[in-house]
Amino acid sequence: MILDILENGKNYVSLNDRFAEAFSFLAEKNFEELPDGRYEIDGEDLFAVVMSYTTRPVTEVEWEAHQKYLDIQYLARGKEIIGWAPLNQLTLSRPYSEEKDIAFFKDPQIWTAVNMGENYFAIFYPEDAHQPCCIYDEPANVKKVVIKVKLL
Repeated sequence: MILDILENGKNYVSLNDRFAEAFSFLAEKNFEELPDGRYEIDGEDLFAVVMSYTTRPVTEVEWEAHQKYLDIQYLARGKEIIGWAPLNQLTLSRPYSEEKDIAFFKDPQIWTAVNMGENYFAIFYPEDAHQPCCIYDEPANVKKVVIKVKLL
């Protein structure tokens, strides 16, 4: 898992051949003007999902992980907590869906709160279970972009 602010995104482009395009997309778009939905960057290999929502209590949000894609989760507006835990320390609650590239897990005994503010991004690899959309200090209206990066 990686946590940083968007202006430092250039420091991570060497980690994946698709990161340069992903971070360019994040840097060039005005997400307040972009409607929620899916945006193709490089077909199924690289795409963005723009979403708006109100953060929820941690007790109402499931833990998840992916196998075919890694996530770059970027907050364009608002603040939230994303829980993080090593995947190998969680117990499966709903099996992996290959079609949706997601599995769900029971709450871990030990986890870390990743505090996200505007202009922050976090990169979650397949070994990183995460619990997005959680209340930071009070419910917040969030505009988030999740870039799905197909693993090579």
